[in-house]
Parts: sequence; C-alpha cells; structure tokens
Amino acid sequence: MEKVFIWGTGFISQQIFQDYDVFSQCDVLGFIDNDIKKIGTTFQGKEIFEPAILHSIFPDKIVVLTDCYNEIKSQILKEFPVMPDIVENKNYFYKHCIMKRYRDSHDSEIKQILKYLEKNDLQVFNYDYVKKYEQFDIDILFDDYCGMYFTYHNSKKLYFARFLDTEQKVKEYYKSLLIEQDKESPHRYLDFDFNINEGDVVVDIGVAEGIFSLDIIEKVSRLYLIEINEEWIEAIQQTFKDYLDKIIIIKKFVTSIDEGMFATLDELIDAPVDFIKMDIEGNEWDALLGAEKLITQSPNMRCAICAYHGDFDEVLIRNALDKYKIKSSTTPGYMWFPLKIRQTYVSTRLVRGIVRGRK
Repeated sequence: MEKVFIWGTGFISQQIFQDYDVFSQCDVLGFIDNDIKKIGTTFQGKEIFEPAILHSIFPDKIVVLTDCYNEIKSQILKEFPVMPDIVENKNYFYKHCIMKRYRDSHDSEIKQILKYLEKNDLQVFNYDYVKKYEQFDIDILFDDYCGMYFTYHNSKKLYFARFLDTEQKVKEYYKSLLIEQDKESPHRYLDFDFNINEGDVVVDIGVAEGIFSLDIIEKVSRLYLIEINEEWIEAIQQTFKDYLDKIIIIKKFVTSIDEGMFATLDELIDAPVDFIKMDIEGNEWDALLGAEKLITQSPNMRCAICAYHGDFDEVLIRNALDKYKIKSSTTPGYMWFPLKIRQTYVSTRLVRGIVRGRK
C-alpha cells in the first residue's frame, strides 16, 4: 500500500473523504497545508504538517487535493526538485478506484487505458494522443467590432462566447475541442466511413461554439442549429454570418415534451433530415423520445449521440434507437467523465463516447 501525504484540507479533501474510503486505498501519513493556523491540528484523524515535513519523510505519493494544483506542484518542485514523479492531482483516488474496478477486465480497450494509467494522471481521455496537444500552438484573435475572441479553424473564423474572456481561456477551450475530435478520440462524431454527404440536411442539437457544424457547412444544404445559451447563440451568429442562406438558429431545450422553452424535434422540424448530432448534457435519450415522427419520415437518417453524460446513457440511447429500427454502434475507446448531470457522485465508470446510428 502506497504511503501518501495529502496536500490540502479544504472542500475537495472533505468531498473525497465523504465519497470514498481513502484509508483503504493508501497509507495516509498525514496532511500538508500552507495555512499556518492549521499546522499541528488534525483532519480526518491525521496530523496536519507544514510543507517542511517533506525534508524528513519521503512518501510514495503527494496527492494535491486543491483547485490550485499547478501552483502547489510548482511550490513542491521548487523546494523538493527530486519529487516530480510522485506529485498527483485530485483524480488520484478516482484513478485507484477505476484500476481496482477493471483490474480483471478482458476488454482489450480497457486494458489499454489501465496500461496508460500506470504512468499517467487520470483525465477525460486516457490516451497518448492527448499529449501532442500539450504544447500545441494556437493563434487566438480578438474582434474589436463584436467584442469576442475567435480563431481560424480550418481557414474559417470560429467565435467564442463572451464568458471565455481571456486569450488563455479560449486557447484551453479550443484545445479541448481538438482533443475531442481527434481521429483517435472516443468522442469523434465523424470518420471516413461515417460522415456527412453533399446536400445533407443536418440538425446540430447542443451547438455550443459550433465547431461540428463549421466543419460540415460547405457540404450541407440546410443546417438547424439548436442552442439554448444566449452567449453561445451570439457567437454562433458571428461564426455563421456568411451562411445565412443555409442555417436556421433555434433557441429551445430539446426534450420529449412541448411546453414553453421545451420542445420536441417533432415540433421543431417538419421535413425529413439526414443527420442528427446531439450533445445536450445527458438529455439525449429524452430528446430521442420526442423525435418519432421526424425519424420515421427521414429515410436516410444517421445520428451521432453523446453517451457519456450518465453512466447508463449508452443503454438508454441504444434502446431508443432500436425502437425506431435504427442500427447502432459506439465509437472505439472509452472516456472517463466524472461530473454527471443526473448523478450526485463522481463516477468511476469508463463509458463510451458516442453512439452512432444508421437506418
């Protein structure tokens, strides 16, 4: 059992100890904190030390349970430069749970992830391809006319909502989009064999910044952009201002009922479509229940539905597609997506990224 110092005694530490039996996963030597007032007191029955304790005790791991991971890690490495390989972030205990949960798995894809986790921190995408984006150079520009940041994505301007109000925030967000849609990503909507055809009518539900739709805009004949967030809608309007003849922007929550700001796809769209992309924070399966008429009257229907927002969303989504006689499959690989909208705990399940369907 690894001997561990835990750095931090605030909310994150409290949450971890509330949700998981930490003491069964490692030998906790004690806690470290920069707050002088806490030194010498106890937390979870263990003593709180000042950072200098690391001069006399060399642990197997130092787990940083704060939101200031990078700053704390820099502090540790400045004073203790021999410790770069033992500093872990707040996902350390979830990583332990995942490795324990799947240690007897015969799934080759899961085995690949476990091998990755032996030498790397747990993250949403636990694959080596992510590392190529660590030093990825991205040019972010500011449009003085509309007051929003943008970047050139495949030679087209992609605008970002105003709440991404610094160049660094936009860089990190855009980088996350590239990681999501990398050819090796479990979150990839399209590939060579599953793609948008010339002249397709496409529905993008949960548009956000609109990178999916921007990638296909030249091919489609009509594009329904369904988004509820006003700030994203403002950015979308800038991104697609040269394609007004093709796009229809709809501000609605897509669900299985029609009431107020809630609407079904059957109510919103009354003509056949060829492709539906859906990323709506765990309500995907519910939205499918309100699309029976649309799917029935769309003979060339294909869809890419996000399935990682809930531990069992893949099952719900595939059952809904099966009801409509749509053959479904999942993208290769697994994701770890801890923050589920409908779950109050941090999940330790590995889940599929996208369910693809085809009539």
